[in-house]
Amino acid sequence: MKDMEACVVGGGPIGLFAAACLQDRGVEVGVIDAEWERPVRSYACGLHPETLRQFDRLGLMPALQEVAHRVDRVFVCDERKRGPAIDLSVVGGPFPHVLTLRQSDLQDLLAQRLAQLGVEVSLGQEVQTISVGQGAIHCVSMPQQRGSHVPGKRASALPPADAIVRRAEYVIAADGFDSVCRRALGIELVEARQSEAFAIFEFEADLAELQHEAYVVLGADSTSAFWPLGPTLGRWTFQVWEQLDENPSLEALQQLLGERAPWFRARPEQLGWVTTSSFERRIVSRFGSNRLWLAGDAAHVTSPIGFQSMNRGFVEASELAELVSHRLRGDTDARGFQRFEREQQREWRRLLGLGTAPLPGWLSGTDQARLAPCLPASGADLDALLAELSPAQRPHAPAASSQRTI
Repeated sequence: MKDMEACVVGGGPIGLFAAACLQDRGVEVGVIDAEWERPVRSYACGLHPETLRQFDRLGLMPALQEVAHRVDRVFVCDERKRGPAIDLSVVGGPFPHVLTLRQSDLQDLLAQRLAQLGVEVSLGQEVQTISVGQGAIHCVSMPQQRGSHVPGKRASALPPADAIVRRAEYVIAADGFDSVCRRALGIELVEARQSEAFAIFEFEADLAELQHEAYVVLGADSTSAFWPLGPTLGRWTFQVWEQLDENPSLEALQQLLGERAPWFRARPEQLGWVTTSSFERRIVSRFGSNRLWLAGDAAHVTSPIGFQSMNRGFVEASELAELVSHRLRGDTDARGFQRFEREQQREWRRLLGLGTAPLPGWLSGTDQARLAPCLPASGADLDALLAELSPAQRPHAPAASSQRTI
């Protein structure tokens, strides 16, 4: 049996970051993940200003800035014209911008930091059971053969191997949408709003004049967004309805741009990564209890446009690491976790368009539900961005179209 103060389940960006936060606070921690390989692509590719502040506390910003691309402005548009710009400098602080990069680069950076800190990251180990007993959590994982893991496939269907038992005082679960830890707690992932489908096009083009600008397009019955990843690499994400089983083509991208963003100045020349997928919008009934807590996609899912699920996951991981550290040192009581629960539920109700609190600027009702999850911020930073949209700047949506493409 391996003993540690905290165990992180999930070796994606949120799990690796949670481990780094715990280690930075003097907590003995280990990470386990079912996968052998890190993904090259992901739906999320942008880091919010608050996330950058969190990374800076761990001394990660110099390495991150070497591989990431800076975005300074977000334009809120309709399908007829480019709309008003929100300058991200209004959020203040040392990093008033977004950094975009591929998930593989982000995970490599975090893995390298954990290696420097001496944190063990055990890959290819799928969690089988989690149980609470004698003031600790017992996490039983099963080693897997390289390449044998298939999402949703239980390790019991694979060749038998010796189980590994870890005993930890706390577990932070960042094991994604199909979270084993969430199921172990019997926590329901509740549908907050109807699911949405998106087509994502990563493409090459001359983006020299647009490389620090992002666009959110509020159409009559769709939402779309552009994010640059460099001077010649960009990504468009379009809400779609049909033909999700077909791979998007360069012709489909050009058609969508002609219909939903004819004012977009760059002409895509070549496609890279493309995909279509349905995104549910769900939130857990509770983020955890006692010694096991959820962060990231294990606790919530939403649309990919504003990268909210990943970035809120970083905030959750940092706050949980702080609470676990204090509890292990006897500096606080369990009420800190209760406050964490209340704050995350309140913020996610707003990000999912379920909140009733008034918003600054002109946004309310449908506008709030659509735009708030698309902007690269949450909490006070989101308030600052929304406040920049005055009534005079409000984009006017065109009449609803009866034609739906892709």
